[in-house]
Amino acid sequence: MSDNMEKIERYVQQLTDCQTRLYAYILMLLPNHDAAADVLQETNLVLWRKAGEFAEGTDFGAWACRIAYYQVLASLRDAKRDRLIFDQQLLDTLGAEAETLSGEFEEHRQSLRLCMKRLAERERALLGRRYDAGWSIKRIAGELGQSPGAVATSLYRIRLDLLDCIQKNLEEGGRP
Repeated sequence: MSDNMEKIERYVQQLTDCQTRLYAYILMLLPNHDAAADVLQETNLVLWRKAGEFAEGTDFGAWACRIAYYQVLASLRDAKRDRLIFDQQLLDTLGAEAETLSGEFEEHRQSLRLCMKRLAERERALLGRRYDAGWSIKRIAGELGQSPGAVATSLYRIRLDLLDCIQKNLEEGGRP
């Protein structure tokens, strides 16, 4: 085996042996397991690129930890730059708006359910084929013996009736 190959094998062995130490060191500086694992990977890449700079006979672990330290600093710098930080007032506003929208959505859904009950069975079946089963207008037309234009017009009218019913229902406070 050549001298160069033996040197590479020793380096790889030292790199492998110090993985636990490196991870523990990074985790002390960056107490987030996912971030620490990412920094460990970056550190290993840098250590591999700098393999030729390591002076044999010196403390590999100390050298690797110094490189890890700089990788942690880079990670923190990147996180600071990339992070969007919202103040409490903005978070409160966003939370209140989301809660309001969620309530409105539920009111609309309940109103739609009530309005669907008011449709004729034939209209509910037509909507079911189109939206629940996902049938094409052409397929529905074939099943019903109608033209695709007639089916599309029927669906359009049913949707308008539902919209009108939902709006009236919401204006009246949710009563059918």
